[in-house]
Amino acid sequence: MSSSKIDVVVTYVDFNDPIWQKEKSKYDGSFIYGESNTEQRFRAIPFFHHWFRALEENAPWINKVFFITYGHVPEWLNIHHPKLRVVTHKEFIPESYLPTYNSNVIELNLHRIEDLGEQFILFNDDMFFNSPLSPEDFFVESKVKDLAIYAPFVPREEFQHIELNNVIVINKYFEPKKTFKQNFFKFFTPAYGKYNMNNFFALFYKGIFGYKNIHVTLPHLKSTFKEVWEKEEELLDRVCYNRFRSLNDVNHYLMSNWNIESNRFVPQKVKIGKYFSFVEVEEIVQSVTTGQHKIICINDDVNDADFYQISEKILVAFEQRYPSKSSFEV
Repeated sequence: MSSSKIDVVVTYVDFNDPIWQKEKSKYDGSFIYGESNTEQRFRAIPFFHHWFRALEENAPWINKVFFITYGHVPEWLNIHHPKLRVVTHKEFIPESYLPTYNSNVIELNLHRIEDLGEQFILFNDDMFFNSPLSPEDFFVESKVKDLAIYAPFVPREEFQHIELNNVIVINKYFEPKKTFKQNFFKFFTPAYGKYNMNNFFALFYKGIFGYKNIHVTLPHLKSTFKEVWEKEEELLDRVCYNRFRSLNDVNHYLMSNWNIESNRFVPQKVKIGKYFSFVEVEEIVQSVTTGQHKIICINDDVNDADFYQISEKILVAFEQRYPSKSSFEV
């Protein structure tokens, strides 16, 4: 059981903010890779208010919500809520890295938020608590709950460059067989099901070749962010000058991987969450209305026409599940 208070961090951007658009346009010509500057990267989902409804109903034990923003907030948000802390980029990201349109830069600097607690859960605005959860779903005493499942990369998208960069750092500091021997039953556990075979085959390799990631919320330790910055300040500083996502970025998964190799974790269940592509609308609606999965990610990966049509169907499902306003709404 975790005896510490647990905070939540959620990152937010409003693509329609004219001030944000004007400033971003000054840098749109910089060298960036294909996926890093698309509208989907910055588009706000029209059912985000249900994020707060789901959080309040399914995790009332949360200490405080840290709402990370360029400066804009939804008009429906109750910014005076005692459990809400609106944090602008300028409040915690060094000035030399700003303005930034790179979510990796924002997330890599979260440890600089002074009043953020040691234990926090990181969300993007497309990730939702979907059924009742407890603190023990994320932390046990001073350790995170995470998946220590090794998985080789099957390159299909540019994002995997970033995951590879994370693993390069991990291999610089850790030797997996030593970790296996010291914590055998954290790598071979019923919680991993069939994925125990992944770790069995990993025994035959000298290095770490990657990690399984189910792309939902992650619990983090603020102290791990600080430690990795102390070890790799030059790398992280260089990454933070990338205004848009870059192929040489690392991201907050590095901190998650670091917790695993440092034995700051206990095994998480593979079935804790489910990742959906936006086009899987029928499956999304079923999950939302039934609470089938504890945590869900609804990834925006469609064009404008499909986005608004699908969003309407998802919104109806959320309205059915959470018809009443949360205390975070005006």
